[in-house]
Amino acid sequence: MKRVAMFACLMMGLAAGCSSVPSGIDPSYHTRDSRLLGDWTATRGAQVEVSYAGGDAFRLEVEDSTSEATYRGHLLDIAGKKIAEVSVYQPDRSDAVPVYHYAMVEINGDTMTHRPLKAEWLAEASKSSPGAVYKSTAEAQPGSGGLVVRDGAAMLEVLRKAAGDEGAWGAAETLTRKK
Repeated sequence: MKRVAMFACLMMGLAAGCSSVPSGIDPSYHTRDSRLLGDWTATRGAQVEVSYAGGDAFRLEVEDSTSEATYRGHLLDIAGKKIAEVSVYQPDRSDAVPVYHYAMVEINGDTMTHRPLKAEWLAEASKSSPGAVYKSTAEAQPGSGGLVVRDGAAMLEVLRKAAGDEGAWGAAETLTRKK
């Protein structure tokens, strides 16, 4: 998957209707930052539009030369870090699990950076997190994987660890606000 698509996965859910729900992380960690809103251009040319989607949720529309997608997400404030929580899959069956993508987001003027959690960091963090199990997806995408967590509290604990560890976050993708 392209880095731009990874950014999109970070920010919102793939369902066009954006009907995804929060992951179960306590809503007291949800925050809003109006600097996130607007039209952005990613380094590789994707066009990204961020708007509020009601309450503290945001809507992200991403278009590049090969695809368009709409996502829904929440911005979390954990240990002073802004972390985007993006719903990338909400199952319509009770025997399937939802999928979320997490990344640190920093905005400085007309520049936004997005840094996803690194799969290798998640693999290591899961060893000391009793409520989380790491699952590799490297067969489909080299260097990818994620956690299956017991509940929102278990994911919050992993995100607290990540917020305090600079090595938890991958390479930055830069977006520039369109004027």
